[in-house]
Amino acid sequence: MMDFRVNHIRLVFRIAAWLSILTVVLVTVVPIGWRPSSGLAPNIERFGVMAAVGALFAAAYPRRFWLIVLTLSLTSAMVEPLQYIAAGRHPGLRDVEFKSLGAALGATVGYAAASAAAAISSRWPPAP
Repeated sequence: MMDFRVNHIRLVFRIAAWLSILTVVLVTVVPIGWRPSSGLAPNIERFGVMAAVGALFAAAYPRRFWLIVLTLSLTSAMVEPLQYIAAGRHPGLRDVEFKSLGAALGATVGYAAASAAAAISSRWPPAP
């Protein structure tokens, strides 16, 4: 019973992770007027969003930490130039830096949370 629950939770994290990176890619290439804004500085938004994406991927794929960090950083670097086709967008290396740093920190937090959850679930059997 425990394996089913863990696998189900991991599947939910995987779906959320892939939907989150798809959303980031779409928001990165839309015109500036369509970009959602929280009211925070854009670099803080970039950092925070990619930290959430990194945490989701690390929770979904806890044994792939370095692959996640590298892939999310490369994805940021490859998608950023696509902003040239969107009206009012200005791609920059600084944006990629904030996104990559956010992805790395988020993956670290997600990996730590997944490790802690695994340790806790292995210590105590599920309640009847």
